[in-house]
Amino acid sequence: MDRKSIFLALFIFIIIIFSLYFTLEENPIAPPEPPVENEELPEEELEDVNFSIFNNQQQELQLESELLKNFKEDQRMELRPLKADVYSLNSDQLLYTLKGDFAVYYSNDQYLEIRGNVLIESDRYQIEAEELDYYLNRNYLEGRGSVKITGSEFNSRAASFNSDLDLRNLKLKGDNGQAAVDFGELSED
Repeated sequence: MDRKSIFLALFIFIIIIFSLYFTLEENPIAPPEPPVENEELPEEELEDVNFSIFNNQQQELQLESELLKNFKEDQRMELRPLKADVYSLNSDQLLYTLKGDFAVYYSNDQYLEIRGNVLIESDRYQIEAEELDYYLNRNYLEGRGSVKITGSEFNSRAASFNSDLDLRNLKLKGDNGQAAVDFGELSED
């Protein structure tokens, strides 16, 4: 063997050793993780938000939330927690206040879904429930889950309730049947 062949063999041998050394290293360079697809992220995340919703029943909901996630493409907003003051547009009178741990407002459907420690407070009574579905365009609301209604002269429990948005035509449902309360007639006395 001549010198050139020895140097060439030595050079190839060194390259092989270096390549084995770098491939067997304890902390190899990891390829970057591919981006997560189909992850649903909000277009906006806002803190301490106040805004109003108006419906065709002459009512205004003034919504407040500490954290709002706006999913514009889905036409929905997630609010955590929720406080809503419901006003009559005819008289600018506060009808009642809604509170809950979590809410989703679907703007296309004019539907508000409130979950967790739902509380409705008016000057006549207070309603507690686990869930509340609030249909602005249908003038209808429905609450479920350990419903408790208290007033100055009454106390009642039910499995669910429903009413118009003014809470004047309240219907309670229990396991054994249904009772109706017309608060319009009660307030006239």
